Amino acid sequence: MRTPITRRALLSAGVSLSVWRATGGRAATTDPARYRSRRPNILFLLADDWSWTGARDHDDLALQIPTYRRLCEEGVRFSNAFVACPSCSASRASILTGQWPWELAEGANLAGTLDAHYQVYPDLLEHSGYFVGMTRKGWGPGQLAPGHRTQNPAGQHYDDFRTFLAERPEGAPFCFWFGSHDPHRPYEIDRGAHAGIESSRFTVPPYLPDVPEVRGDMADYAFGVERFNRDCGALLAQLEATGELDNTLIVMTGDNGWPFPRAKASLYDSGLHVPFVVRWGGIDRPGRVVDAIVSTTDLAPTFLTLAGVAIPRDMVGASLLPWLDGEGTCPDRSYTLAGMERHMDVRQVIGWGYPMRAIRTRDYLYIRNFEPSRAPAGVASQHPQTTDSLTRNVYAGYGDIDQGRSKAYIVSHRDDPAVRPYFDRATGLRPERELYRIAQDPYDMTNVAALPAYAAIVRQLDDELNRALRRTGDPRIEGQGGVFDHYPTYNDPGFKRPDVI
Repeated sequence: MRTPITRRALLSAGVSLSVWRATGGRAATTDPARYRSRRPNILFLLADDWSWTGARDHDDLALQIPTYRRLCEEGVRFSNAFVACPSCSASRASILTGQWPWELAEGANLAGTLDAHYQVYPDLLEHSGYFVGMTRKGWGPGQLAPGHRTQNPAGQHYDDFRTFLAERPEGAPFCFWFGSHDPHRPYEIDRGAHAGIESSRFTVPPYLPDVPEVRGDMADYAFGVERFNRDCGALLAQLEATGELDNTLIVMTGDNGWPFPRAKASLYDSGLHVPFVVRWGGIDRPGRVVDAIVSTTDLAPTFLTLAGVAIPRDMVGASLLPWLDGEGTCPDRSYTLAGMERHMDVRQVIGWGYPMRAIRTRDYLYIRNFEPSRAPAGVASQHPQTTDSLTRNVYAGYGDIDQGRSKAYIVSHRDDPAVRPYFDRATGLRPERELYRIAQDPYDMTNVAALPAYAAIVRQLDDELNRALRRTGDPRIEGQGGVFDHYPTYNDPGFKRPDVI
């Protein structure tokens, strides 16, 4: 028996999207003038490839991350936080600019560039009197010169936080970007096991086979996350030593999904849903969990508002401060957007990406695949590959999946009937439209877009997605999406696409 789809169900799916529609996606809900006399410091702690494995607001790996837990106790945790793109360069560009990746031209692609005419919050803060810096990984991978930049848009590089603090002018508020390389691949195999991480504690998500190779790979990932947590703890200790902990807004999150098949470089929750916690001495009732849908595009408006700096109109996000200090009107946002263009250059035609957009509500994830005939994870290698090459070389076929033991297992065992479904989910062609029910299906395993009972939901979410993309000038919705496939790729040395994959 079919379940009728009521108007109430449609509204809960995110069709009543008043704030985004009324403001054109450019909403400032807090007056920056309120904060001009306070101007707290800002410490941004960003992991590389740290996400939850599904839509749940907890991790499946029982991670030992006391710094994150401490920040949750002393701050506000946002349980429905999503990145704008599940790919490093574009995700970081969206964080810095507060814009959707498709608004950023070459900035939408991995290993592209971020043109200097796009305003970034570190520059705006520096111009307002903040002392700004970063360490390790800022915006990237990609090249700065083609975008007419002379330094990383995340700020001037420093060897470490201690050096940055030592060079800070007396009395100046600071903004610091700590961009860890953890838990990005490649991993030292069995580093997690050697560190005492018990893989038996993990819940293996249903899109991965529950085998020792995958559990061992997950343990190596967990080691990276826990090392990031320890590094963040050391930064907090240095900040406490200055006596300015409570005068510093601290954000701890990840830039995109974890580097496993059907996660990073996908618009499933495993690619978009990230841990996200904010600590600040001005927080009202610390220890709270906020389940409102927020985006990493909200970070730039939040930091600028906190500093008393006007938010540029081209920033799509909204300040999170009303949820933190208990003042102002919290956005009544019932959805967020996400998208991806080219991750790795690994398809039949040089430059082709896998263009897709998504709208995520509390109840549904709706994905539009603009070129469903393309290989979503990249093409298979034309050369014979070994388990070792698949473990160590991202170009050993299906290059939108990072190299590693999990990828190597599902590709090497793809002819095993027990493994084939995992391989097909990760690499097989996808339909133009996908719809997932979050509550019943937190790992986005069952696409219900083609079922008659969900036709109204698909139509409404597709219409709303199209309107949002038109408002923000997405070339894909305007019939000009091929521009993304022709932007150059500026890979790091030694990471160039081979002549034959």
